Amino acid sequence: MRQLAPGDLADLLSLSTSANWNQLEADWRRLLTLEPEGCFGIEDGGRIVASGTVITYSSTLAWIGMILTLPECRGRGFASQLMQRCLDFCAARAITCVKLDATDLGRPLYAKLGFVEEYVVERWRGDLPESPRAEFPFDPAIDRQAFGADRSRLLVLTGPARPGRVASHLGPIVCRTAAEARARVLGAGVSGVALWDIPEPNAAARTLAAELGFTPVRQLWRMRKGPPVAERPDLVFALAGFELG
Repeated sequence: MRQLAPGDLADLLSLSTSANWNQLEADWRRLLTLEPEGCFGIEDGGRIVASGTVITYSSTLAWIGMILTLPECRGRGFASQLMQRCLDFCAARAITCVKLDATDLGRPLYAKLGFVEEYVVERWRGDLPESPRAEFPFDPAIDRQAFGADRSRLLVLTGPARPGRVASHLGPIVCRTAAEARARVLGAGVSGVALWDIPEPNAAARTLAAELGFTPVRQLWRMRKGPPVAERPDLVFALAGFELG
């Protein structure tokens, strides 16, 4: 096990592609930029065969993501080893609360490590019409209220949408009303097939997604270890991504 580096990007992209995830090389590079000391991999036979990443949002919250193992290397305990390394990283920085979005495959492992479920997050898929990109002012106060921690480092590196391997990805989008969210979705600057991740407690976001022709295709479970942070999922109309929070 070792820290990941930019020289591992080709292996990392192969790793996420093997799971049919949507990441591009730019997504892996963003994680390495945000938290270079919190990205870990297991090397076997000269290549990275498993990964785990952490992003810290001040001392309040950390996010674990990209727990991946190549199919041919599963069953060797790599995911458990990487999860423990990520938790050790968080403990060394005295992070109060650690969160992640769990798949069906990972949820039993995370429960054994002390994570508890908070709520469901849904992935929706649909088609966006072509429309010009619109600029909206960023309000750091409402974003912190919605998310529960300062993620300004992340928001500098992403906008309301980004390209993906199989589809564009909407988010993060935080605002007070569905009307504003609609304008941000349609003005995000992407068209065609798109993925949209929504916290289930935000009924207005789910209604908006349905009105725009999106349908739910997947569910994950938002889980935490440690005391809850004060957050407002009703203000989160699109998540940044399962690996980002």
